[in-house]
Order: sequence, then structure tokens, then C-alpha cells
Amino acid sequence: MTFFRSWQFWLGIAVSLVCLWLAVRDVPLGDLGHALAGARYIWLVPAIALQLLAVVARAQRWVVLLGQRGRLADSFWAQGIGYLFTNVFPLRLGEPARVAVMAERCHVPFLRVAGSAILERLLDVATVVVILIAILPWMRVPPLVEKAGLSFGVLILLLILALLLLSRFSRVGEAVLEAAGSRLRFLPTARLIASWRDLVSGLVPLARWQIVLPAVLYSAATWGLSIGVYWCILRAFDTRAAVVEAAFMIVALSLAVTVPSSPGFVGVFQLVGQQALVVPFGGKYSETAAFAVVMTAYVTYYLLTSTLGVVGLLRLGQSFANLGRILATGPVSEPAAPRDPAL
Repeated sequence: MTFFRSWQFWLGIAVSLVCLWLAVRDVPLGDLGHALAGARYIWLVPAIALQLLAVVARAQRWVVLLGQRGRLADSFWAQGIGYLFTNVFPLRLGEPARVAVMAERCHVPFLRVAGSAILERLLDVATVVVILIAILPWMRVPPLVEKAGLSFGVLILLLILALLLLSRFSRVGEAVLEAAGSRLRFLPTARLIASWRDLVSGLVPLARWQIVLPAVLYSAATWGLSIGVYWCILRAFDTRAAVVEAAFMIVALSLAVTVPSSPGFVGVFQLVGQQALVVPFGGKYSETAAFAVVMTAYVTYYLLTSTLGVVGLLRLGQSFANLGRILATGPVSEPAAPRDPAL
């Protein structure tokens, strides 16, 4: 596959290997086995239930942003396929994979769906920053995490402003493309303008509070449920586990997975999740105990989301080969006139 020739792929592999070594170097295998054997895995039942609800909430948020009533099932399984591709393939192929599936199922232009996916990610980062701010009074957040989170917050505000301007003055972009086309005859001006309109149509909901408000509420539900997932897994190992510990793990991991890594964020997930417990809560979690928690969380998430992806492929009649072709060559066809994204 072409990604084996990509420097980003090999950089991600190197980062993952280094992070995994740093995570396990001070973890005796005997102690790790003892920690895993002593866990109360009954807590994984509510953890899995909450994780499924989080995926449902995330899927419904996408339906709202796309303005596609009655498409919750399609959105849910597209999300599952996206998780599967991210777990199995490098370079975060899950994002374009889920966009391709949703575009095909809803008969909506690929770039419009991609625009809504961009809004999703902005909402995710904004929600994570809010969680970080909320836990600041309750714990001593490591300076690196605090600075990274606040920096992301500023960046998100700037991006939201830029996207608002983009959707508000989309005609300016069209004029620029037309002017470029008149000077550079080899440019496919009509196609570029059509693609520009599709992308901007996916960003329009950002300026409509009737769409933004429910999307923000679904974001809050998604991340609140995710905190619940990690709290349940922490409780499996320590009955004294607090919600703030789970919330900080979510924040740290969400910021960390922006770093290039191998498929499924192997290594980065383990190291950052472990240190998110050891550094601020060192008196409560040892390197070994924290690694046991993180590995349990990772395996639970990986198996559940990968299963959702496999089931999603079967239910939607998709395959790795078909999606690989779409990702390599682009969608086969797109409707000429996109529908209004408003609900």
C-alpha cells in the first residue's frame, strides 16, 4: 500500500515504539499480571454500555450537523467503520473512510460531509478544553497539559472565526477561483467552484444557532459519557477512583492522539494514559497500576469499536477494498445540487 512509502507512516511507527518502551520500561511483568488479575471486571459492563451510548450521541450530532433526519443508523455505522479504519490503518484513514460512507449513504457531496466532519472535530476539541478548565480547581494539572489545552482553545476560537468568515463570504472565494481560472486556463474552474460550494455548505451550520445548540449538547453528552467509561474502568482497579481522574485522562489522551503514531495510537495511548494517572495522582497510582488501567481501557475500546466497524461494513454492504478504492480515487459520483443543511 502507498502509505508504506510515506514518511509520516514511519514517523508514526517510530513515535509509537518509543512511547511504548517508555510506558513499559518500569513495569515488572509479574506485578502487572497481579494488578490485572485483581481487577473487578464486572465494571466493564457499564463501561461498554456507556461507550455505546457515547457513539450514539456522536452519531446523532453528525446527523444534526448534516441536516439528515432519520439517518442515525447510517451515521452510527459510518462512525464504527471510521473507528475500525483508524484502529487498523495508519495516517488516520478512519476520518476519510467514515466521510466516504456517509456521503454515499446520504447521497450528499463528499466535501459537504467533510465540512461537517471538520465542525465535529472543532466541537470535540472545544469540549475537551472546557473539561480541562472545569477540572482546574479540583486538581493540580501538569503545566504541559494546561498550556497545551489552553493553546488548543485559542486555536479553536481562531479556526471557528475563520470558518464563520469562510461561510459568510463564500462568494469571495468563488470570485477568486473564477479570477484564477480566467488567468490559468488549465484549471478546471467549474469543478473547483462546485467543490468549493460543497465544502462551504458543510460549514454553514456553524452560523445557525438552531443547529449549533443541539450539536453542542450532543458534544457534552458524548464526552460526559466518555468520562463515565473511564471512571468505570478506574473503579475496576480502585474503589476510590474519582471522576476528576477519569476527566483528566480524557483530556490528556485527547490532546496526545494529535501526535503522529501507528494504527490505533499504539504506544502514545499507553504512555500518556499511564502518565495522566501517575504524574498528578502519583500517591494513588503506581506505574504498574496505571499501565494496567490503561491497557484495560485500550483493549476494551479497541475491541468494541473494531467490532462496530466490522458489523458496520456488513450492514452497509461495504468492504475494505471498496472503501480503499474510494479513498484512493475519490467518490464515484456526487449529486450536482446539494440540499440545504438546515434541519
